[in-house]
Amino acid sequence: MKKSYFKLFLGLVLVLILVSLINLRTGSVWIPWHDFTRVISGQLSDSGYHTIVWQYRMPKLLVAAMAGAGLGLAGLLLQTMFRNPIVGPYVLGISSGSGLAVALVMMSGLAYFSGIHSAYILSLAAIAGSFLVLAFNLFLFEQLRKTEILLIAGLMIGAFSGAVLSILSVYAPAEQLQRYFFWTMGNLTVSRPVFLWILGLGVPLLFIISASKIKYLNLLLLGDDYVRASGVRLDRLRWFIILISGILTGLITAVTGPLAFVGLIIPHITRMIFRTQMLQYLIPGVFLTGATFMIAADVISQLPGRAGVLPVNSITALLGAPLVIHLLLRNSR
Repeated sequence: MKKSYFKLFLGLVLVLILVSLINLRTGSVWIPWHDFTRVISGQLSDSGYHTIVWQYRMPKLLVAAMAGAGLGLAGLLLQTMFRNPIVGPYVLGISSGSGLAVALVMMSGLAYFSGIHSAYILSLAAIAGSFLVLAFNLFLFEQLRKTEILLIAGLMIGAFSGAVLSILSVYAPAEQLQRYFFWTMGNLTVSRPVFLWILGLGVPLLFIISASKIKYLNLLLLGDDYVRASGVRLDRLRWFIILISGILTGLITAVTGPLAFVGLIIPHITRMIFRTQMLQYLIPGVFLTGATFMIAADVISQLPGRAGVLPVNSITALLGAPLVIHLLLRNSR
């Protein structure tokens, strides 16, 4: 690794640690620095601060980190496959498809009355929804060979999902409808420990699997002919990306709800930091950048010193929408 890249990685790690410490201290209850250090070191294990940090804020921080990193990797893989800088899980309608699948399960009550753990039902439904949308997008891309069509398809999928949800809301029980409404606002708080285990094990594993294909993923940046010339089957590589991106988007959406534009902007932020397109730097880079971004978004949503909490989905949309407009304008030139 070049010395300059090592310094960048070290800087990102330090920023991640700093943002994480700020996140653990802030919220409706501000923890003084002296008490915070004692809680972290285990010297203050019988206080309310200890409960707040280790039982509430630390799991939420880990979910935020895994969500940002996972969506960042999904966006990076999709942008590499389609060779388009303005695609991502949210823009392509993948999050909408995943959310619709979760809505069908949640509003039908299947996740709570099937006898199977609801976390697994919701996760499988979200993965299935994202996988179907991704497969549909790939079909359109292979038929038309125009990535602009994918943006239109993403809008149509979002509109279709919204229409189905409107119909479902008429017939769904009030309790289930309210539960789904709060889920769509984005929530990093884990309701059950199994969700933390799903993300904590699933996201790093998918990063490792993706890193094992870096050589072939880099060839996609050069064009399909380079991939074929290397002896790699292009269709298998594309389905590999669809599988990884679909699982990541589905798992994270099931746990946190839809997080707008995270998968789109994290790869761009990482490219601006490292000034390269090589995935051996971008894949570990999006892990650090995505984790830092979502933890910082959670800090903003906490409104330190107040009891109210802003929807984290609103924070990511406010940060991501201007960047999407900037990318569209830059590409049009």
